[in-house]
Amino acid sequence: MGNSILPVFSTANWILLFLGLYMIIIIAMGLFYSRRVYEADDLTIAGRQLSFVFMVPSIIATWICAGAMMGAAGYAFLFGLQGVIFDPWAPALCMVLIGIFFAYRMRKAKYTTITDFFNHRYGNLSGFLYTIIQILSAMAWLGGQLVALGIIVYLTTGFNMQIAVIISTVVIIIVTGFGGLWALSRIDTIAFILIFIGLLILLPATIGEVGGFGELMQRAENWAELPTWSMRMESGAEGYLWYTGTLGILLYISAWASLSLGDVPSQVLMQRALAAKTERTAVAGFLTSGVLYLTIGMIPVLIGISVFTTGMLEGIPVTEAENVLPWAAYAFLSPMAGVLFIVTLAAAIISTSGNSSLIISTLIGHNLFRYIKPQATAAEALKVVRISVPIVTLLAMAIALYFETVYKLIVLSGGIQLATISGAYIIGYFWTRANAAGAVSSFFTGLVSWIVIYQSVLPATMQANMDVLIEGEVYMDWARDDAIFISLVPAAVISFLTLIVVSLLTRKKYPPRPMRTRDGEDMSNMPKFFWSRGAYKD
Repeated sequence: MGNSILPVFSTANWILLFLGLYMIIIIAMGLFYSRRVYEADDLTIAGRQLSFVFMVPSIIATWICAGAMMGAAGYAFLFGLQGVIFDPWAPALCMVLIGIFFAYRMRKAKYTTITDFFNHRYGNLSGFLYTIIQILSAMAWLGGQLVALGIIVYLTTGFNMQIAVIISTVVIIIVTGFGGLWALSRIDTIAFILIFIGLLILLPATIGEVGGFGELMQRAENWAELPTWSMRMESGAEGYLWYTGTLGILLYISAWASLSLGDVPSQVLMQRALAAKTERTAVAGFLTSGVLYLTIGMIPVLIGISVFTTGMLEGIPVTEAENVLPWAAYAFLSPMAGVLFIVTLAAAIISTSGNSSLIISTLIGHNLFRYIKPQATAAEALKVVRISVPIVTLLAMAIALYFETVYKLIVLSGGIQLATISGAYIIGYFWTRANAAGAVSSFFTGLVSWIVIYQSVLPATMQANMDVLIEGEVYMDWARDDAIFISLVPAAVISFLTLIVVSLLTRKKYPPRPMRTRDGEDMSNMPKFFWSRGAYKD
């Protein structure tokens, strides 16, 4: 790992002790809730019995992960509010969009996964392509979480990073494989409470170092010397993250779209809507979660800006920015409060990791397995899901140990969906003429155009990221990430347009299918939104 701005905590043994106790508690919860699991839907969507009280913390704790807390604090430290449109603003927007437009009808359809929507709406080929993208996306996400957990444990305690990742992986396998969403939703609630308490303790302590909130509003600065409180694209050379012209516009649009529209068809979020007790619960849960996510997600942002404004970390390399949040806990909190905060970070990551593992295993057991064996029973699907949990989690662990980077993995996992599957899901949800040929074509044209445009944009982003770390050298991490996001927008437009054009041209050969429920009932005449007349009639 090399040298770090974050010293080993003097309370390292206390951190390890409380982490160990937390892992024992959640293992016990996993084993306890295994008694409620009789078939695949019990494990994957909690038997559709997820109440509002557990649904909201589960949505938020699943998404407030390493990227949302450590990444947001680091990017706010570097770029102010321009740096955090990606997160927390875009994901909060995503949750609200799901609550307004998608949650009601998805819960009404009684699917187990969004692959079910693609299978019914477009056919198994589209469903298969969606499943593959979701598995790759969730695998990158899970790997990113395991990396973050290992880094936190290593930097704060000196404990071996690889061993920390391995132990955490074993815990996640046990909890997820036995208790499924029943256990994970309860663990998410514990993590949510810990996150909220930990951030509320750290925020005033950090702002106090600046001289108070009023002083922060007046003096706030960031590493890139951008307007700290501005979220718009600036005129002149500053642009958006110092990109101007077409590149700046595309990057700015992507910041809002990649993790909002791009994550609308995300299984990790929609699984909560599908698991909700009722349609009302699904809608209210996502609308509430969007507001709370933004509220809580802005706390690390304020901490990151405050830390830079204090001047205490002036001159640190940009590669250390992700460690700003635990550094603030070390510098500004009492020893035991610092212990609580580090355990909070770990709890959030473990929660997200378990949910990611369950998502991948659900897609394998419920969908991929049924492509091979269409008449598989619920008991057989449950067995495949449980077998998949250790396999996919161990594979993600291998990815984590190999890459040892956090934000890059998480960024990639969200971006890949916008250019490939979002068009077929969003347009197909509302436009009845979308057909199978259009859906498959939009997938491949989006993917290919994303790759081609990325290659054409990369030289420009490399030039923009010259001299960031070393004079005369390109900081390739930023150059690649910027090129990925800039190329996403035109690729997504191509994907969306392809769906429309091909669907119209091939509508006679491939007649569009209506959206159907899990049981095959045509939903054309059913209410589309929670505000539609008759939406909540039995």
